[in-house]
Amino acid sequence: MTTGQEAGQQGPPKPHIELREVTKSYLGMAPVLNQVAVRVEKGSFVYLTGVSGAGKTTVFRLLLGMERPDAGSILFDGTDIARLGPHQRALHRRRIGMVFQDYRLLPDETVEENVALPLRVAGHYGAALRRKTRERLELVGLADRMGEQVAGLSGGEKQLVAIARAMAFDPPVFLADEPTGNLDQTVAGRVLELLRRIHERGCTVLVATHDLNLIRAFRARTLLIKDRRIHEVRLVEGA
Repeated sequence: MTTGQEAGQQGPPKPHIELREVTKSYLGMAPVLNQVAVRVEKGSFVYLTGVSGAGKTTVFRLLLGMERPDAGSILFDGTDIARLGPHQRALHRRRIGMVFQDYRLLPDETVEENVALPLRVAGHYGAALRRKTRERLELVGLADRMGEQVAGLSGGEKQLVAIARAMAFDPPVFLADEPTGNLDQTVAGRVLELLRRIHERGCTVLVATHDLNLIRAFRARTLLIKDRRIHEVRLVEGA
């Protein structure tokens, strides 16, 4: 709700995503994340970095509603997703595009079927389904490969298919978990350029990576997970 004061004054941007004192542990062990507090503004591009096992994937699973925090709140536009019921969580996940390092595609299905799957599950069919699928593949430059089996694609092409699938519902938030980890630098650059184009469409993009070359190629806000907390990092120019 907008107060009279807010209507008359333009304050700081409202965070699209906010973690408030979030703690998460597994099996009663020491927390992976401990009292984490961070704000991500709508339409921003953010890197999330840290050593393997630092908690990058855990942050993404929390944002997706796949995990619940032990303590604290995870807010999307002011709504605590940790309090959502199963149906509401399913709808929430449609607001988030997600790609993984290992693609998570159906290798024996075609490129078209992989991208169409979430749309089909949501009730799209016929000409509308084909049109939406083609539009997503045109975004990543693979519309001419629709009929090919995913198993025959290169690693970079598989990641592009995964990105097209993640864009099925034109999500306002896009999460990429080590999206270039299995790719050479040339193909990684192509994937990064695509993520930049998605960001330019108005999407809030969070990229989890430990690849400093990737971060240097396109400077953006960088968050470091260290000692179970999230810290702001400022890269030195020329570094």
